[in-house]
Amino acid sequence: MVYFYDETAGNEQLKITNEQFSHLKARRLKAGERIDVRNLKDGFNYIYEIMEISRKEALCELIFKNSVIEKTPDFTVAWAVVENAVIEKTLPSLNEIGIGKVILVYSDFSQKNIKPDLKRMERILINSSQQCGRNSILEIEILNSSDELSKKFQDKISLIDFGGKSLEIFGNDEIAFVGPEGGFSERERKLFKNSYAINSPYILRSNTAILSVCAKLLF
Repeated sequence: MVYFYDETAGNEQLKITNEQFSHLKARRLKAGERIDVRNLKDGFNYIYEIMEISRKEALCELIFKNSVIEKTPDFTVAWAVVENAVIEKTLPSLNEIGIGKVILVYSDFSQKNIKPDLKRMERILINSSQQCGRNSILEIEILNSSDELSKKFQDKISLIDFGGKSLEIFGNDEIAFVGPEGGFSERERKLFKNSYAINSPYILRSNTAILSVCAKLLF
């Protein structure tokens, strides 16, 4: 773990509790030692000195702060809603490779009874950023339909679909839309006229497809 997380990081005094306190104990830190704490919102890291450690918390005092120089992740990808467990398992990897925003879309073949738990996803992303050193977390937006996605982004959306063009010519202003396990409906293929294909002889699961596409376009 690169740093500790607390939404109130920046205050003169700070209490490390709960899961973050467990991390502190696991590292066997003692009073007098210094720790890096971040809130993942303002671009700073805050250096605190541990003043006192009790059974359930550590009282810390702010020593100084630094501005963290980090390229702002600006890559956006759209992903059809799939099972929560699949989304939650994939988000850390998307966060770690530098995705700026994931738009979850209830496509025609998405299960409409699935309700993403945004609070839980935020906790997962915070833990991911602590592990990889990213000073932010990717943003999540939820749209109710492919039509809403089309209306909001107009001609920028490009399907990741069979028979599409090579990703080698994917434009910088385009947003890739990865479908669910069942792919896209014919209606959606007409709604989004532009499409690209993954260069693979196999049928990929939705989470494998989004990771492959993002890695290809980012690196």
